[in-house]
Amino acid sequence: MMNKDFKRQLKEIALPVTIQCLMQSSLSLIDQIMIGSLGSESIAGIGLAGKFTSLYSVTLAAVVTVAGILIAQYRGAKDDKGVSDSFFFPFYFALILTAFFSVLSLCAPESIMGIYSNDASTIEKAAVYLKWRSAEYLPSAVTLFVSTMLRNMNRAKLPAAAGVAAIISNTVLNWLLIFGIGIFPRMEAAGAALATSLSRCLEMAIVLVLFIKEKKAQDVYLKPALHFSKEFIKKAVEILVPILIGEFLWSLGENMYAVIYGHLGTEPCAAMTLMYPIQGIAIGALCGISSAAGIITGNSLGANDEEKAWSQALDFVRLTVISGIAIGVIVCALSPFYVKLFNVAPETRVVTVKILIAFALVFTAKVFNMVVGGGVLQSGGQTKFMTAVNIIGTWGFGVPLGFISAYVFRLPIWWVYFILSLEEYVRLVISVWLLHSRKWMRNVTVKEQEE
Repeated sequence: MMNKDFKRQLKEIALPVTIQCLMQSSLSLIDQIMIGSLGSESIAGIGLAGKFTSLYSVTLAAVVTVAGILIAQYRGAKDDKGVSDSFFFPFYFALILTAFFSVLSLCAPESIMGIYSNDASTIEKAAVYLKWRSAEYLPSAVTLFVSTMLRNMNRAKLPAAAGVAAIISNTVLNWLLIFGIGIFPRMEAAGAALATSLSRCLEMAIVLVLFIKEKKAQDVYLKPALHFSKEFIKKAVEILVPILIGEFLWSLGENMYAVIYGHLGTEPCAAMTLMYPIQGIAIGALCGISSAAGIITGNSLGANDEEKAWSQALDFVRLTVISGIAIGVIVCALSPFYVKLFNVAPETRVVTVKILIAFALVFTAKVFNMVVGGGVLQSGGQTKFMTAVNIIGTWGFGVPLGFISAYVFRLPIWWVYFILSLEEYVRLVISVWLLHSRKWMRNVTVKEQEE
């Protein structure tokens, strides 16, 4: 049974983060519903462009995860300088990452989208969408870092409030810019991308204002630094490099999946794209638990309380499995009604329902890997092992199985998706073994001092 302190922490951290994640996922759903009236090519184009932007988002999230791991442990150790350095060192790296992806998206969108599809019309729509979406890269980076800091300050509700404002503005701007209402030009897919980018800018502004006020209220030490101790750099890099490589390769694998879907045809690709918002919302419903897992167990490890961290880890396992099964059942039940929201061919709707059922069957494994693998196990800095797990799952199983099922056996897209997604169960088995071994329990702040 979960104790009262654990439930309180879970409520304070997980609930607001979940709301924020759901809000962010809803931005994609709103785009899809409104773009859905423009036809399958527009839907497929947005889906493929979204896969490339996700390569940036996932890589950025990996850097933010490292910041969260370090901040949580240094706060547990009550080391203010360590907390400040844990914020700025990864943030500087994120700025370099942002500049790199911005240049690619602005200068070579057609070439990038040509990798994902051989349909000229789909490529054109995807390239336009990608170019406009690149404007959200920087505000997204700032928002994620500041939100991570606020969660560690026990103010997770504040980023959630900013997320509510973002989804409202995105909905209104989508309507105005996609369809050209009033004085606004009809921009279609480009309008959806611009609306999302402007909403991210608004979200960043709100989060920054709230953070500045909270920083003063709590008298938090957070000072930009250009020089870091060798010990800190060594520790940060030791955690950052494995998780960065692992998450980048995992996301690259997801993009390879998109390449497979994109070359199966516009309609199958459109069906997969219709699945993505539901996937985002379903995963978003548990992303708060993943964030809480890293912070709560990280605090316990930073305070040298391994037994408490172990008890918390088991609570997260139980919560994740029960929630994963429940959400999977809900997705299956609602999928026939969801597909009716889009102006697509009846065949595309049928295929989308089958893909959603396949998604529901692997969903519990997906969120287990997110919460336990990405939250609990990495709270002790166990990033090298998790990098190996992600690489083995995605590139050792997922990508090969995807190509074989699509191009050797020529299976329908829902079977292709289900078979390549079985790699989630490979990662789950390995993660369970590591969890049970307790080798993930490590206080990185103590280890640094000993070195």
